[in-house]
Amino acid sequence: MYDLCLQILGWYTIIIAGTFGLIGACYTNCHSKVSFLQLTFWKRYVEKENEHFDAYTLEYASKLAERNLQSFFENKVPDPFRFPNHKAWEEISALYSFSRSEQYYSTLQRYVERADRDFAREKSPVMDLEHGNEMK
Repeated sequence: MYDLCLQILGWYTIIIAGTFGLIGACYTNCHSKVSFLQLTFWKRYVEKENEHFDAYTLEYASKLAERNLQSFFENKVPDPFRFPNHKAWEEISALYSFSRSEQYYSTLQRYVERADRDFAREKSPVMDLEHGNEMK
C-alpha cells in the first residue's frame, strides 16, 4: 500500500511539473518581444553564424599555425598577421538578448555594424594559457 502511494505521488509530481513546463513555455512565447517568424529567423541566423564562424576560425587558425611553424622551422621572423584585438573578442563574446531599440541578431552583428569600432591591431597576440590571460 505504501509503495502504491509513493508511485501515485511520483506520477502526480511528473504531471504537475509537465503542466507547469507547458504553461511556462506558452506564456513566454505569448509574451515574447519578437514574433514567431522573427524568432525563427533569429534562431536560424544564429545557427548559420555559428557554422560560418566555426569554418572561418578553423581556416584562420590553420593559417596562423602554418605561419608559426614556418617561422620556427625556417628560423626567421614571422610575417605580420592580422588578428582581432582583445577588446573586440570580449565584445562579441558577451551574452546577447534581443532588444526592440536596436535590432541585431547577435553580438557579432552588433559589433560589425557599429561605426565606432576599434580596428587597432595587436602586434603579437600571445595567450598565457595557464592563467587565461593575454600577455603583451
